[in-house]
Amino acid sequence: MKKLILAAFMVLLCSGFAHADTIKIRFGILPVLDTLPLQVAVQDGLFAEQGLDVELIRFTSALERDTAMQAGQLDGYFGDLIATYLLIDREVPMYMALTSWRTSPGHPMFGIAVAPAWKGMPARAMKGRKLGLSKSTIMEYLADKMEHRLGIDPNDYPRVEIKKMPIRFQMLMAGQIDMALLPEPLLSLARIKGGSVLSIADNLDLPLTVLCLHRRYFDNDAKAYRGFVSAYREAVRNLAVTPEEYRRLMAETCRIPKPLVAKFPIYPYPEPTLPTSAELADVQEWMIGKGLLKRRVPDEQILPPVIP
Repeated sequence: MKKLILAAFMVLLCSGFAHADTIKIRFGILPVLDTLPLQVAVQDGLFAEQGLDVELIRFTSALERDTAMQAGQLDGYFGDLIATYLLIDREVPMYMALTSWRTSPGHPMFGIAVAPAWKGMPARAMKGRKLGLSKSTIMEYLADKMEHRLGIDPNDYPRVEIKKMPIRFQMLMAGQIDMALLPEPLLSLARIKGGSVLSIADNLDLPLTVLCLHRRYFDNDAKAYRGFVSAYREAVRNLAVTPEEYRRLMAETCRIPKPLVAKFPIYPYPEPTLPTSAELADVQEWMIGKGLLKRRVPDEQILPPVIP
């Protein structure tokens, strides 16, 4: 009996020490497909195995997430490259931890959807038709890239500012706008509801979204950062090996519409890497051209001092 009591005491004592050593990370996310590996890493206990207590804080808008990050209420966040540069330019002390999504052939994350009234119309025939998007964001950056690939002059599609995605989708379906730049799964939902897709951003070979961490997680030989990346890498591999095990999790955390839950593809997510200097330069040049940045941000200010 004494041995059992002693063993129980030792378990409690050890768990107490483990808890004391656990590193807390409050991580801001949006309910989008790019964040599924984070959800897997939390659900499967992969972060916990690395001594990390990662709490995913869900926001309904990028503005709310960015405000929380700037106010110091978060330790890390998921966001696009444009938003990340804007935060670092405002002296938020963080580094990019890894690229969470980059355009991948056969796995579109964004595209230009066409209203049901114009279903199947080619790009040239849509000249003069209104394109709904959010300006000065990764959406407009993508629109420029996609139109360039299509050989379309940006002035051919008058752009209408519609920041909120659900409203943009509803306006498209109601015929209040002719086209809309949408992420998946809304792109697929537009097809189901009678629209079509003019172009997808799957073969542009561009990093789009990243995970960032406060600079303090890169201290002490970047132990916390290395653990974060290791857990994330395992989550990506779990998704690749047994994707169907995570369908319910995807449906619950990534806002998959009911008509798509059973068949929407579970994408292969990229291994943890960082954007190249050339890719970052391209984004910054675009931002400077739009007046979002006054000057280039040095790579050492945004890329971590260690490789993931």
